[in-house]
Amino acid sequence: MAEWLVLRLPRGPEERVSWMPADSRGQPLAAPQGGRLSQAAGMVGSRRLAVIVPSSDVLMTEVELPLKSGGVRLQQVVPYALEEQLAADIETLHFALGARDEASGRTHVAVVTRALMQQWTGALAEVGLTPELLCTEASLLPDNPGHVVVMLEGDTLCVRRAGQSALALPAIDIGAALQASLDVQMMSDHLIFYVSPEDWQRRSAEVEALRSRCASLKVQLLNFGPLPLLAPRLPLDSALNLLSAEYAPKRALGGTWQRWRVAAMLAGALLVLHVAGLSLQLVQQHRAERVLDDSIGRIARQALPGDPGTGDVRERIESRLAQAAGTNSGLMPALVVLAQAMQGLDGATIESLSFENRSIDLRLRARDAEQLEHVDQSLRSSGWRAQIVSSNVVGSGYEARIQASAPGSSS
Repeated sequence: MAEWLVLRLPRGPEERVSWMPADSRGQPLAAPQGGRLSQAAGMVGSRRLAVIVPSSDVLMTEVELPLKSGGVRLQQVVPYALEEQLAADIETLHFALGARDEASGRTHVAVVTRALMQQWTGALAEVGLTPELLCTEASLLPDNPGHVVVMLEGDTLCVRRAGQSALALPAIDIGAALQASLDVQMMSDHLIFYVSPEDWQRRSAEVEALRSRCASLKVQLLNFGPLPLLAPRLPLDSALNLLSAEYAPKRALGGTWQRWRVAAMLAGALLVLHVAGLSLQLVQQHRAERVLDDSIGRIARQALPGDPGTGDVRERIESRLAQAAGTNSGLMPALVVLAQAMQGLDGATIESLSFENRSIDLRLRARDAEQLEHVDQSLRSSGWRAQIVSSNVVGSGYEARIQASAPGSSS
């Protein structure tokens, strides 16, 4: 999975943006940094980009919508379903739909002015950034079972009760804002309060005053800002994405390509190497085939005097063998006669054999003189003229040279 770059836009034009790289699980890979938006753009690379905007600029609400309508139809219905609750003209607003709450049957909706959406997306596009996610701080607030999570950020209070959507409230009066959102249940709630060191210095007395109004209060200082707290919610896909309808990413495929670019390049290089390897093997096989053809040609010219050594050599050799086997005085009949003569001679072996001009010249090793005589007599009884040319004692046996001519030969 690809890493994230979490980018937080400022509340005012005079403030700096902040960013932090995170792994695929949203865990920080380095401490957050601050600077110009163009500096943050240089940190994206192949990472997925998530942009966080101020919660005070976005209204988070819920609305009851028809179940059977499609996504496009719901997007058209939402503005009119909320029209009476909004002071601004719905034509100037952008509505982003979230998940439907199965318990209440209501759908989460984020409302923001089109002017702000164009300001945010325009500033990002100016430095070449196309985010995958654009959401508020509140939508990334942790969901802590058994606790109410509260984050104070300047003049905004973000509140999330376990299992419910987060709210963004004005922080003019912290106690009154929490009492209004948590109602009478606040007395039994366990609060985890996240606050920056600067805000803690200014408003610690208000926060400490909450201890008498809730079951318990635990304060956590955000020494590195809110990004390390918010980033772990990114892989859960639970944040309501403002990039919908006409603001949906126009190059989703391009974003995917950015994440898979290295893998695609490696796959392409592997394919090129594979094709090159196959081409090299083919060239080597052609060379080996030519060498083999030359060798077969030389052997054919030696074995078959007058043969050109090209074309179907195997067919011509088989033809010659068939011709030889078809005569009584050829090589094949000679081998048959010799095999019959050697049959039953335990320990007798043929050391060498040559056949030329219808005659056999063989060197035979036998256990005793009787075996040599047996071979000589067997050849004669088959009509061959045979004679023992020489005979020597070798070790515990005999070695003899026997010559035999086919019937009817002149030699």
